[in-house]
Amino acid sequence: MKFYLKIAAGFLLLLAVFAFMVWYRTSSIGHEALRDIATQAQLCKTVGCSEGIDEAASYLAEQYGLSPSLVQWCVGVDTLSERDGAKGLVNRSWWINLLYEPCGDPITE
Repeated sequence: MKFYLKIAAGFLLLLAVFAFMVWYRTSSIGHEALRDIATQAQLCKTVGCSEGIDEAASYLAEQYGLSPSLVQWCVGVDTLSERDGAKGLVNRSWWINLLYEPCGDPITE
C-alpha cells in the first residue's frame, strides 16, 4: 500500500510542477506582451516600465471586465494562441481553450 502512496505522491508532485511551469511561462509571455503594449503606447517612464505595464493592465482590465492580475495571464494566452502550432498543437486547440477558461467571456459593449 505504501508503494501506491509513493506513486500517487510523485504523480501529484509532477502535476504541481507542470502547473507551475505553465503558469510561469504563460504569465511571463503576458508580461512581455504588456511591456510591448506599454512601449508602443509610450506609457513607459522608467527603464523597467513597471508603471506603463500597470497602466496597460488596468486599462485592459477595465475594457474587458477582468481583474488586473488576470490580464497578464489572458494576454499571455492570447500571445500563445497567435503563435504557429508547434509539435502538433494548432491555434485555438483544446489546450489553448483550456488556458482561456479563467479569462471568461469578455464584456463587449
